[in-house]
Amino acid sequence: MVIKKESGKLLLKLLEVKKLAVANLNNEAVEELNLSGLVRFPIPAEIELTYAGEEIAKILKDSVNLDDKKDNFKFISSEIISMIEMAILNKDKTTSITNDVLAERGFAKNGKLTENAKKVFEVYMESEPELVIDAQMANYIRKSPMGPTEAHNIPIEGNKKDLLEAMRLITYSIPVGEYVTFTGLGQAVKETLNYAGFAEEGSVLDISILENLAKVADGEEVDVDTLVMLEELGYIADVDTLTEGGYKALEVYRVMHDKSEKSIKTFAIEKEEVQVLKTIEKLADEDILTTFENIKTELVDKKVKEFKKIFETYGKRLNEMPKVKAKIIKEFAEMKDNIKWFDNNFNLRDYLYSLEAFGLISETEENGKAVYFVTENGKKVIADQVDERSIHSWSVKTLALSNKFFSSPNRKWVEEARRERILGVYEATKSGLLYEELAECEKLPFISKYEAEVFKSIPSSGMSCEELLSGKDEEEKIYIMEAIDKLEAKGYVEHLADGHIIETEAGKLMDDALSGVPSGFGEPVNPTFYRVIKAIAEVGSLYVKEKKVRIQPKNIKQAQKLSGLSAEKFNKTIIAAREARYLGKNSINESGLKLLEAVEVLNK
Repeated sequence: MVIKKESGKLLLKLLEVKKLAVANLNNEAVEELNLSGLVRFPIPAEIELTYAGEEIAKILKDSVNLDDKKDNFKFISSEIISMIEMAILNKDKTTSITNDVLAERGFAKNGKLTENAKKVFEVYMESEPELVIDAQMANYIRKSPMGPTEAHNIPIEGNKKDLLEAMRLITYSIPVGEYVTFTGLGQAVKETLNYAGFAEEGSVLDISILENLAKVADGEEVDVDTLVMLEELGYIADVDTLTEGGYKALEVYRVMHDKSEKSIKTFAIEKEEVQVLKTIEKLADEDILTTFENIKTELVDKKVKEFKKIFETYGKRLNEMPKVKAKIIKEFAEMKDNIKWFDNNFNLRDYLYSLEAFGLISETEENGKAVYFVTENGKKVIADQVDERSIHSWSVKTLALSNKFFSSPNRKWVEEARRERILGVYEATKSGLLYEELAECEKLPFISKYEAEVFKSIPSSGMSCEELLSGKDEEEKIYIMEAIDKLEAKGYVEHLADGHIIETEAGKLMDDALSGVPSGFGEPVNPTFYRVIKAIAEVGSLYVKEKKVRIQPKNIKQAQKLSGLSAEKFNKTIIAAREARYLGKNSINESGLKLLEAVEVLNK
């Protein structure tokens, strides 16, 4: 939906006179309103407001004076809709990123959305934009980059860019649209046009074409002229066989009708976790048992060499470095015990849990000791990570956001994705596609002790980053945002582009699961806990009224085998899970069941 100054004036005129002859109107404004679903043609020579158009015109009349605005002013655009949606997700609260832009349009007052803003979003969600792609527009889409990319990288040809936005095929970054990307629907359309829709003139992809194509796919009767047209456009072959382009077009049809909001799946890995991954592979290649102790010995040696080199190069310029890193370097220079220095600044156990949670390593046992192996996905990461760099959730999310039906990225995320080399000038790099693929893989649950503290501080209604970081020093702010990054990658919170943080569906369940865990408890959620609780659930009996799963003592051995753990580790984990209050003596408590449910929702 796009309403610029000129099209806004046209809406107001139609609100007054009901119908207008199109002959003397601004053709671009008519196109934009028509494709936005705000006007229709009762006869070819006239336009009138749709229900959505009438409601938006009333809001426009009540909200702003267009005569006071610059010629390039947009009353409604993809950025505005995204900002309103994010505020709605947080009890109508705006943030410093969005408030001024929304207030300028009468959509925010005193840090809250106005009723007009909420009405705009309601109309937007209920309205149906048009999909009209002619031969010229198809060529324009084909040569436009997928994004995210700078807005100027999509060429200016008349008002084609505005028409793409009106049809909800592209969306701009918030707050002021420096970057642009094709939406989930836009990606489906672009993919289709790579295989079909080649013609010199006329419509090559529209609702009528999609509906007829669906009939062909369902074996329904379609007239001969339509079949010929579909074949000429490359959607079918041999009268009733869909081509690759035909199947791609059906995906467009599906996306258009599937308005259910998809959760964003993302991914994150720290530089140290990459180093652990490489260490496990190195030890395995040297036929050294990949136990915790052997991994730690190798990793300590690697980090000592790394920080010795950093200190020799930058030791006199520590005040110019980020405080967290400078602190680690300073401690390295002063401390003679390398093991103690490592333990003070790095957490190998958490790195292993995190790698396992993302499916990059697997744990098994040899000679009564836990050993770790790099999975196929882990090998893919090693192949990509020649330079050993961190990948953040919000960087990967910048790529994944466009897979949603409609959502806008944040400018800073795009810039971070570029720095991490997962986003090129025009679209995702090969590296970016890898991490986007890994984000969709099943995850095991893991929340570190510190992440749990941060997670518990976020209310179920959500909060802004400004509120979360208020009163914290620079170092603590860094640690908190790193925890948010990991919690999002693991699927428990979503960091919205306007700066709000909300719990996901899985996060709400995990929040309930953690509510009974004693404060300060180690790693309150980890893959080993999950394996044991899941194994017990599979051999136990559910008691609905008590909200418990009970297990007979004679079935414990069966649960231990299902968990894949040794008897010793299984029994130690049961004791720890009881201390965390996931388990009773011979039962899974409600918190344990919530944990299992959270993981099920996480991977659905």
